[in-house]
Amino acid sequence: MTSGTRRKRRIDPSLLTLFGILCLVVSVVFAREGTDGIIEGLRSSLSLTRRALPITLLGMGLAGTLQVLVPPGVIGKYMGDDSGLVGLSIGMLAGVITPGGPYVMYPIGNALMASGAGIGPMAGYVSARNLVTVNRLVVWELPFLGWPFTLTRILVSFWMPIATVILVPIVYRLLPKVLRDKAPHKKTTE
Repeated sequence: MTSGTRRKRRIDPSLLTLFGILCLVVSVVFAREGTDGIIEGLRSSLSLTRRALPITLLGMGLAGTLQVLVPPGVIGKYMGDDSGLVGLSIGMLAGVITPGGPYVMYPIGNALMASGAGIGPMAGYVSARNLVTVNRLVVWELPFLGWPFTLTRILVSFWMPIATVILVPIVYRLLPKVLRDKAPHKKTTE
């Protein structure tokens, strides 16, 4: 890029979509509740930000330092598209033991993909993290919902990450290349 040419920056469509939805919701709240509704919404948003910001920053910090700590070749070798059953198992196990909520899980998932994790292992990671997380089971589900429900849900849900690691790569390959290229997935071999 020469000094006379500038690169055109595109705004992320998801950011535009969220902004549009926010504008719509704010308009409806203002129409129904007036200024008091807007102020209450701002208070609720600030409260949520106070709760979520620390864990979000820690999750992103963890994800960023993991990318530095673990070389892409290692992630590609053990969780890449060609890692087979080992990669799928590591992805699912990582999902089961990842603590925190989406503020931690998705930055870590992004770091794994950017470091060479394959689509199958990532599908296992996300699916297992959302369905059978040890932390959520011990801290929330068992104490509040009891053993019978928790055991039944695990027995039913356990198979979903396995189905996901089989089906997601197949469907992913059916997507147009232009969409697949937008993923943070980095190839470890060219």
